[in-house]
Amino acid sequence: MRANDYLQKSSALFDENRLLKFAFVVMAIALCFNSLMVHRAVKYQRTILIPPHMTGEIEFVQGNPSEKYIRDMSRTIAGLAGTYSPSTVRENFEELLYYYSPKSYPEASARWYSLASRAEEGLVSSVFFLETIKFDDKRIELFGQQIQYTGNTPLENTSRTYLVDYLIEQGRFFVTAIREKVQPGETTLKEEQ
Repeated sequence: MRANDYLQKSSALFDENRLLKFAFVVMAIALCFNSLMVHRAVKYQRTILIPPHMTGEIEFVQGNPSEKYIRDMSRTIAGLAGTYSPSTVRENFEELLYYYSPKSYPEASARWYSLASRAEEGLVSSVFFLETIKFDDKRIELFGQQIQYTGNTPLENTSRTYLVDYLIEQGRFFVTAIREKVQPGETTLKEEQ
């Protein structure tokens, strides 16, 4: 009778062992499936942002912004850099500097604050009428009409093209440089005035 009990117990242990092996295999398959689905979700995730001054939804798919986002940022930058009066120039340029990358900020801040001081001292006002925007993964080309005044006297009324170098880092738009395009294909290091 004791041998019979022993055989029943060993048979039950073997059955339990088989059940545990089956449960382990099922859990391993579920873990692999879950990992695959998480990877797929992260790869195809969409983050929808509505930053200040934007006109609608902005989408990032696989870390790349939508065309609408780049166009809205271009309009914001053109407005801040190209349209000012002696009383608003410092405030505009301070807001523009928020868009600069940390590496570019020190040089840009010196240039923009210098330009702000000259505009305040010379009572210079400027209006930039943006006409066209062209861009690729690293550069935005802004073409428009710029009119500058000192007091009520017109100083300059010219067509200008500005090149804005930018980068997208962790979903954030950073300006690295703004330069005036002198001739087709040629740029100067002179900061926007």
